[in-house]
Amino acid sequence: MSEPTIHDVARQAGVSAATVSRALNGGLVKTQTRDRIKAVAKSMGYKSGASSRKTTLSRSGSVGILVTDVGNFYFADLLKGLFSVAQGAGCRMVIDDLDGGDPDTVIKRMIAGTAGQVVIAPRLDDDFLRRRFSPDNTVFVSKQLDGYMSACADDRSGMTQAVRHLASLGHRRVAYVGGSDRSWTNTQRINAFTDSVEEYGLESMVLGPFEPSYGGGVNACDAVMLEQDLTGIVIFNDLMAAGLLSSLKERGRKVPEDCSLIGIDNSVLSRAVRPSLTTVDVRQERLGAAAMRILIDMLREFPASADPGAGKESDRIPERLVIPEILLTRGSTAPPSRNLDQGTI
Repeated sequence: MSEPTIHDVARQAGVSAATVSRALNGGLVKTQTRDRIKAVAKSMGYKSGASSRKTTLSRSGSVGILVTDVGNFYFADLLKGLFSVAQGAGCRMVIDDLDGGDPDTVIKRMIAGTAGQVVIAPRLDDDFLRRRFSPDNTVFVSKQLDGYMSACADDRSGMTQAVRHLASLGHRRVAYVGGSDRSWTNTQRINAFTDSVEEYGLESMVLGPFEPSYGGGVNACDAVMLEQDLTGIVIFNDLMAAGLLSSLKERGRKVPEDCSLIGIDNSVLSRAVRPSLTTVDVRQERLGAAAMRILIDMLREFPASADPGAGKESDRIPERLVIPEILLTRGSTAPPSRNLDQGTI
């Protein structure tokens, strides 16, 4: 018979795996809950890895960062935030790309050499992640998984701001151009877009999925051109938005006169293209800092800060920390032209 896992204890005790981890590792949990969890763990013969975690952190001084497509603009500011907190805590960061080889080999190598991991892989399957990472020393970024700590951007707020901006400019028929259909983030954005356009009474459509890359944005242009009277578009990320912008211009369409575009990320690319992109700032640097703060606090068994920039600690590690997003208006959005031809944009 296999040894019980932290998820087995959580199911038996009627709590999350994260609560079990806090209860058994010295975190702040109600006394009654802690006693119940300890009793369940003892009856099941569960052995916590807490005794070795603290030693591992002090011995290796290393935390792992696992990403998919490390060349994506999205990761630049995210890594800044991760690095700033890790450096301040005296920890060394080890970074590896899951797209750069066999994922299992990459993950095993990373786990063997680091005390804990920040995983930035929103397209990976939930079961795949559960089988390979422990909730005791893993933090997910841009993905929520029951029982695990996570740091995510508030995509619902960001999407609401984007759609409201288009509505305020007078757009009445808008679209969301989506990224990968395997992406947790893309699913959240689709849901938020659908709710937001309904709230503002707009006609809408979801186009995609497309590869979340510059080429994916170029390919999305065909789908956009086929839609009638479409004047406003929100795109999964700035990289796709840049590709779509370029392709629309090549086909003789003016942005924002013929069609307004809104990207997401506030990457350096959003400021480099012309016109500059209106974009949703997901505040990657703050997101990365929050994720690293949570991981180090987990490993050192201290409560995490509710706001990494505030310097004020909460009474426990939050299972899901959500960072607010901000819409930045630039040159790619404007009121729709009044003399558009009937038909395609």
